[in-house]
Amino acid sequence: MYVETPSARFLFDTGPDSADLEGNAASLGIDLGSIDFVVISHEHGDHIGGLPLIARVRPGLTVYIPSGASPYLREHVRELGLNPVVINETTEVAEGVYVVKPLYGPPYEEAAAVKTPRGLLVLVGCSHPGANNLVRQAVKDVGIKPYAVIGGFHLGGTPVGVVKSVIDDLVELGVQKIYPIHCSGSNTREYVAENYSDRYGDGGVGLEVVVKG
Repeated sequence: MYVETPSARFLFDTGPDSADLEGNAASLGIDLGSIDFVVISHEHGDHIGGLPLIARVRPGLTVYIPSGASPYLREHVRELGLNPVVINETTEVAEGVYVVKPLYGPPYEEAAAVKTPRGLLVLVGCSHPGANNLVRQAVKDVGIKPYAVIGGFHLGGTPVGVVKSVIDDLVELGVQKIYPIHCSGSNTREYVAENYSDRYGDGGVGLEVVVKG
């Protein structure tokens, strides 16, 4: 996901490979040479595969990685000529932009959070620790109400009771917009659309979300 705020431009994860990242960025008119940093949610290949492209267009760029990740991830980032920075606790990395304390799934996974006029926008990768738990951690540490969560919820093929528990908890936390993409599963999208149609956000590659006051 490409994110642009008044204080920073950054990528949250990089997709499965450099070709996909380069093609998608070109289609959307995104200049990867202008990004300020990368946040890697977790070490699975479909989230770190585009890092070689980042190393070519922005050598030495800071890449935030979760503590608890395997030593391979830090070494891989370093060997590419990028600058790995390990996140242990929720950290403000630009004005109003936070990398959230990693939680254990497995694997260890971190979210990103952005302050907006409507509340906190939380970005999740695969939500191995639970999308609700990542949002709860972000809200606790940043100290403002949640507005939206976007990303993979890792609920594809799971029983409806599990889906209900996670989504209902997000609603109880006060999340106003829910965008279950990537590995969320059609079961999750259907549950949100049927039970919380006013909060449901549909989308995939190319989705653009603009948050204004």
